[in-house]
Amino acid sequence: MNHYAVEVINNLRFTLEAIAALKTSRSIFFREKGSAFEGLALATGTNSSSENWAFFPSGIVDTKNIERVCSFFKDQSLPFIWPLFPEAASDMRILEEAGMISRGELLAMTRSTTLYEKNNILSSLSFEINKKTDLWAETAWTAFDSQLGAPASFVKLAQGLRDSDGFFLILAKRDGIPAGTAMLVLSGGSAGLYYFATLPKERRKGIGNAMLYEAARISKERGKSVFTLQATPGGASFYASRGFRPLFGLPLYSFSEEVF
Repeated sequence: MNHYAVEVINNLRFTLEAIAALKTSRSIFFREKGSAFEGLALATGTNSSSENWAFFPSGIVDTKNIERVCSFFKDQSLPFIWPLFPEAASDMRILEEAGMISRGELLAMTRSTTLYEKNNILSSLSFEINKKTDLWAETAWTAFDSQLGAPASFVKLAQGLRDSDGFFLILAKRDGIPAGTAMLVLSGGSAGLYYFATLPKERRKGIGNAMLYEAARISKERGKSVFTLQATPGGASFYASRGFRPLFGLPLYSFSEEVF
């Protein structure tokens, strides 16, 4: 696995571990012989499978782990996703035997945080960083085509991450009205992009480009040279057109049909 692929996984792990540390989250960690990290099961309390993770980047190792994970989420009464990383590809059979189905795929992507042209940036656009987390959460939830009304669990998650080291909740506003969001997570040498979306009525207006430049500004000021992200099928073309290159696919296994 090359350096950039490792950065993607390490940034995601850093992000999930930070969420697991919040008082509002529930999690169980899996460690080899009590020390080395194998994976974790993370429940945020939000009733959306994409917000709850079974994270085993190097594989399940012990097949009993899957029973613990399934039992954990059953106790929480929450759906979840189990992304299958390249080094864990052999786990596909075990997940399918447990009744999970591949419901779609994320695409791990990367590019330099150096952006060469700043065209068509709206003068009416402004940014708020780590402020009004309830408004950030509401905008992010709606921007992903969800119904209005971010659940309380998601708002609490945003409130907790605002105070976590390395996390930047970016709210883009056009003429003072929320238009889009991003969450930037700085760890190691990378800047991870999460919850990057614009509201449906604000799309194709250059807001995504502007948020990318703002994220790059913050990242470069803090010495991070590489963006990492996991793109949904609907977002991959946007990132590809902005110079992001694919690294590997992440099939998402789940009992639930909805994983994005």
